[in-house]
Amino acid sequence: MPPRSNANERRAKPPAGDRFGADYYRRFYADPRTRVSDLAAVQKLADFVGGYLRYLEVPVRTILDVGCGVGNWQKASKKIWPRARYHGLEYSQHLCDRFGWTHGSIVDFEATSLRPDGTFDFVVCQGVLQYLDDRAATAAIDNLGAMCSGALYLEALTELDWRENCDRARTDGNVHLRTGTWYRKRLRKHFLDCGGGLFCSRAAGVSLFELEGS
Repeated sequence: MPPRSNANERRAKPPAGDRFGADYYRRFYADPRTRVSDLAAVQKLADFVGGYLRYLEVPVRTILDVGCGVGNWQKASKKIWPRARYHGLEYSQHLCDRFGWTHGSIVDFEATSLRPDGTFDFVVCQGVLQYLDDRAATAAIDNLGAMCSGALYLEALTELDWRENCDRARTDGNVHLRTGTWYRKRLRKHFLDCGGGLFCSRAAGVSLFELEGS
């Protein structure tokens, strides 16, 4: 999530040409003046996630990064779980050609192409679901539920975030804005909301005190 800023700034224009081509990633991930995030920010987030998962006693041996982009989570997770097997799934053909990620969409991707049972201890899905319409986002959440046997870190820009929280000069506003309630309703089928963007699979057997979750 980008820094918070003036809610009166104009909605970001979609990048020209290929939606997720070189121009998009140059603007939102490479240029220090306009990028929405960088490796330092992801490392800080990953340190928090790693600490929380240790507290919850969720082991991380396999990682699926959905919408892995330029690979910041790959670098960050290596420091926290050095022995974990990392798999990057990316919709942008530009980035797959550049970094060698597995090409696909979380809407219909079959993870058995990466692991025999198609499940992962830890799944990251950061800044992806807002690019999908309601039907596709619902299917994606169901697929995340099927793939995740441990914990999911999820970030998706919501209506409230767009109004009050995000830096609009650095955030792509050409997306599907929904309420947090919309997401939580669909996630509840598969996950326990642990707070902090972490959702534990109901199959993982994680127990929380009442005020630890959301």
